[in-house]
Amino acid sequence: MKLKVYADRMSQPSLNGIDFEEIKVDLSKRQQLSPEFREDNPLRKVSAIVDERFKLFESHLIPINKS
Repeated sequence: MKLKVYADRMSQPSLNGIDFEEIKVDLSKRQQLSPEFREDNPLRKVSAIVDERFKLFESHLIPINKS
């Protein structure tokens, strides 16, 4: 399973040089409040990282920059 990163580019910049699947969470459409997103991030904030069973969702700790 590939590392998944939930992010919105309007939020703080979000992993540098790490291969991952970016999953767009549109803050302007309040997608962070969806039940699906809440399963991975009970705080409902972006950025969030999911790697199989490991979940990291303290958004200020996750700087992401994918070019």
